[in-house]
Amino acid sequence: METSIASSPSIDKQEIGDPSIHHDLESEDCAMEVEKQVTNVVVMEQKSQQEGDISTLGSYVGPLTIPTSTRPPYDCTEYFTTETVFPSDEALVDWIRCTGKQHGFIIVIMGYEKCIKNRTPRMRFSCERSGKYRPFVKKVDGKEVAVKKRVRSTGTKKCECPFELKAVKGNDGWTVSVHNGTHNHPPAVYLEGHSYAGRLSAEQTTTVVDLSVALVKPKEILTHLKVQDPENVTCIKTVYNVRHKYRVTEKAGKSQMQHLLDWLERYQYVHWTSGNETENVTELFWSPPSAGEMLRAFPRVLMMDCTYKTNKYMFPLLQIVGVTSTEMTFCAAFAFMECEKTENYTWVLEKLKGMMDPNALPSVIVTDRELALMNAITNVFPHATHLLCRWHIGKNVLAKCRKMFDDKMWEEFICSWGLVVLSASVAQYEERLCVLKRDFEMVPAALQYVEKNWLVPYKERFVGAWTDKVMHFENLTSNRAESSHSKLKNHLENSQCNFDTIWEKIHRLMLLQVTEVKASFEKSLNSVQHDFRTTLFDRLRGVVSSNP
Repeated sequence: METSIASSPSIDKQEIGDPSIHHDLESEDCAMEVEKQVTNVVVMEQKSQQEGDISTLGSYVGPLTIPTSTRPPYDCTEYFTTETVFPSDEALVDWIRCTGKQHGFIIVIMGYEKCIKNRTPRMRFSCERSGKYRPFVKKVDGKEVAVKKRVRSTGTKKCECPFELKAVKGNDGWTVSVHNGTHNHPPAVYLEGHSYAGRLSAEQTTTVVDLSVALVKPKEILTHLKVQDPENVTCIKTVYNVRHKYRVTEKAGKSQMQHLLDWLERYQYVHWTSGNETENVTELFWSPPSAGEMLRAFPRVLMMDCTYKTNKYMFPLLQIVGVTSTEMTFCAAFAFMECEKTENYTWVLEKLKGMMDPNALPSVIVTDRELALMNAITNVFPHATHLLCRWHIGKNVLAKCRKMFDDKMWEEFICSWGLVVLSASVAQYEERLCVLKRDFEMVPAALQYVEKNWLVPYKERFVGAWTDKVMHFENLTSNRAESSHSKLKNHLENSQCNFDTIWEKIHRLMLLQVTEVKASFEKSLNSVQHDFRTTLFDRLRGVVSSNP
């Protein structure tokens, strides 16, 4: 019976039917089974190509070698019978594993007797499916008791495969002999999913660690490995396992908080912790080494904002950022807090104030309407002007008032509201507010909301007639802090990170941020805009920053 393989790009039809490679099929049932195996290979390969499964790129085991019999046992004695003398154990292991993979079987080392007195070194190899499943047990009063585990969708690959090779080291090198060359299971069609076949070399493991430290995502690391080695059959789980092993090694048995504090000391971060009566950390403040110099040079405007869903403990992360003379954002400090109360914010701001020059404290602080934070700012920085983020105010007005208008009227309302916010003087503010009330008196709920919740209590903190009296350098929103939150969350990958994992990613981002800030300074010093090349600006070039 002829096997149909016309649609498979990876299997040679002549090779399948070559009598020098495969024995004659003993029955019609055997032939149909072979056809079914080949057809399954074709379907699986086409499905993999259509779905673009990254775990099978460039790693198809081909051409597929069909065993000499379609039913167990599968005799592989001839493949491992050799008179070759291998110069080293590495060469021996590489040959055995490579030969096994070529025929769809994963061969592993089961025993290695290296240097025993009066006994030559020897090795024993078997199939990865040798042995049988052994449930986990523990001893209680000297007796083994089975441990009940939660029910999971797991299984075992063990099927008591009898395949076994033995190797002995002689004077000239290693020789191997077949003790039992049969397998009691069919060969693998694909090697993906086989843990031994997907093991990484020492060089590949180093690559995974280096790329992980550089904040490269696991799926991109796997893509890199497969581009470098088309025969690689590693799956994404292996990459995660290597990353986890590296983190465990780095911790060296320490708790995550101990590990984090060690990192802060090692990289010379300014940091403080606060705990409760049970000695649990409730607040953690840290500031990058570069932040002290930045705060001394650019202390005038700071923006503060909390972000959430960054860690599995649900601690809010407060981020404090500033702005340089070249319009670059720099992170001044971070803080984890157990909760967002005035006393928590006060503790953080006092630590921030403690690391700043008493003669160079912030004159403007921009936040959203977080009442606890607003109270803490008043307590710690009483001479600073507190501004409310216009962007957050606009989002609140949109959420509360949009449903009260149709599309056309909403555009008119939001335009009129914007004019009120941008009023350049108190007189202009009062005039535009009267226009807003007159034009939209038919929607009293919207007017009541913006006036009662924003204009009456907070107009001095966001309306231009009052905010333009302080030097805020056009920083009237906390969008710089929001942008920093976004960058951080893009690197966190999930919202269930540990504290030390979050800090490590923040640390890498700080390194990039410092580089960008320094580059902007150098560009400002060495690059002269054409508008400022006249002699009128000779004494200002290189002294006053320029930001095109």
